[in-house]
Amino acid sequence: MRKKLSLCALVLALLAMNSCKNSQSGENEVPIAPGMVRIDLTKWHLPATIDVPDTTKKIYGIVENSDGSILINVGKGFYITINVSGESVGMKKNDINGDDLNKPKTWVANDSSNLFYSTQKDTNAFANAKEEFHIYCLVKKGNTTYYVSDLQQGTDGTVYTFSKEQAQTMFNSAKTLTPVAPPTKN
Repeated sequence: MRKKLSLCALVLALLAMNSCKNSQSGENEVPIAPGMVRIDLTKWHLPATIDVPDTTKKIYGIVENSDGSILINVGKGFYITINVSGESVGMKKNDINGDDLNKPKTWVANDSSNLFYSTQKDTNAFANAKEEFHIYCLVKKGNTTYYVSDLQQGTDGTVYTFSKEQAQTMFNSAKTLTPVAPPTKN
């Protein structure tokens, strides 16, 4: 009888430990999409995870910027910045509409939390300008809000442009940003 009680107690203890583990790591996390990997950003002082294109076959990097934002790049077509502060979608849309050089052309997503849009340089100044796609997302999860955008210009002056497919991948990735509970201290 004691052995049965001890065994039951052990099983209950293991179930309780597993339950605690799952609630800390995001029990309700969505499955990872094919071709993506989940990265924990805690090492870069952002207690969150995000899904990005598979990094096993592409050069990638994660950089914590001096302004507190994080830059994630994978290959040549994925450059996003994540910040915990930013401007409202309305203010960002006003900035986009007021840009005299990169004029907005189409809106793929345009709501209170997401802007997915294309721009094209003023054709009078740039006769062969191609359409460029950009994203700006407010991702609200629980009490946390993240501001995610494509990188348009690097600190070295490099200008980045993205196709619709590349921007769609970044847009989808932004939606997977999920806060993680800080580790408990014993």
